[in-house]
Amino acid sequence: MKSFKLPTSVKIAFRNVFRNRRRTLLTLSSIVLGSAAMIDFDGYRNFADWGLREMYIRSQLGHIQVYKKGYRASKGMNPFAYLIANSDDIKKTISDTLGDRLKVVTSRLELNGLITKGGQSYNFIATGIEVDAERKMSMLDDGTSSALKVRRGQTLTGSETGSVLLGNELCDALGVNEGDLLSLMGASAIGALNATDLVWKGCFSTVSKEYDKVAAIMPLADAKRFSATEDVLKLVVMLKDTELTAKARKDLEAAFAQKGYDLEMVSWHELADYYKQVMVFLGGMFMVIATIIVFVVVFSIVNTLTMSVFERVQEIGTIRAMGAEGGQILKLFIIEGIMLGLIGGVIGMIFGGGIGVIVNHAKILLPPPPGSSEGFLLQLRLYPSSFALGFIIAVSSSFVASIYPAMKAAKLRVVDALRHV
Repeated sequence: MKSFKLPTSVKIAFRNVFRNRRRTLLTLSSIVLGSAAMIDFDGYRNFADWGLREMYIRSQLGHIQVYKKGYRASKGMNPFAYLIANSDDIKKTISDTLGDRLKVVTSRLELNGLITKGGQSYNFIATGIEVDAERKMSMLDDGTSSALKVRRGQTLTGSETGSVLLGNELCDALGVNEGDLLSLMGASAIGALNATDLVWKGCFSTVSKEYDKVAAIMPLADAKRFSATEDVLKLVVMLKDTELTAKARKDLEAAFAQKGYDLEMVSWHELADYYKQVMVFLGGMFMVIATIIVFVVVFSIVNTLTMSVFERVQEIGTIRAMGAEGGQILKLFIIEGIMLGLIGGVIGMIFGGGIGVIVNHAKILLPPPPGSSEGFLLQLRLYPSSFALGFIIAVSSSFVASIYPAMKAAKLRVVDALRHV
């Protein structure tokens, strides 16, 4: 008996795929759209992961935060009990240890209390910052946009003192205007009640609307004067690449242990709860979309190949009469399904990549996500893995979908097939 070799099977499968061009084009359309949708949604998920992560890192968290040991366990109940006295020495150790992996290391001092203007008082949580160092930290990689955005007024400059920036929501509550003098009152590091007057400089927004309701930023010198201390609460380490975080932290732990520093560290992902929630949500959405796409693709191919089996019953009977076995018929139809997946997957990659280019140049502004004050430009970060995912989904779905009609064709009896009209 003469067997059907693979090249012959492929030729026959290719001919049969395009026998009914209209139905084949409809099936390919579903595969192409499904593959492109998977590619572009994965690109959106990559963008959301990168964008939200970097926004948090650059506007608030840094890659690594350094505290006096015990501060994290205290849950911030008495921050002045955990101040770092030798911050300059520690910063030098950090710089020497990390070398060219380090972008900047900066000191921060946090305080809270009441802020008053014209009889209106609100709670505030202020951060004293080294302005020039923070500017280096908060700039995105392209050097053009800051993760912490001043919406009204002006930003702080490196040399000035006596000024304060307020979160956008707090600005609105106080009704501040240019030149307004704001009174801040709170406890100092020695336990005494302290007060100071600062000039309103501007309003800023971050990724968190709730934070913007209480947030204030002032020069570190003003924060130290208000708190009656020369110490700082934490050091914030910004690296040149987020992927370096784990190794950098490990190296710093070793260096601190060697120096005998009584310090502890926390990485950005341990602090980014909102980021984690969003990524879990997007992961769930991705699974739902992937399931729908696979279902649509499988249904389309099952329908196409089942109709093909019905139309080719006599042909199948003739091939079986010539000596072909059921397994060879099975292989023939599975090859047809895989061929549809290969063609659709390749076109889908091209189509998905084209959509990505268009979207990235369209500058589509998305509304702020829940709990955020910031909208953002839609971008698709398409990696090789994104294209591989779309292609694999197309081919694997096509393979799975071809099994049922292939088995149906393989089980046809020769006599029944030849009698079919």
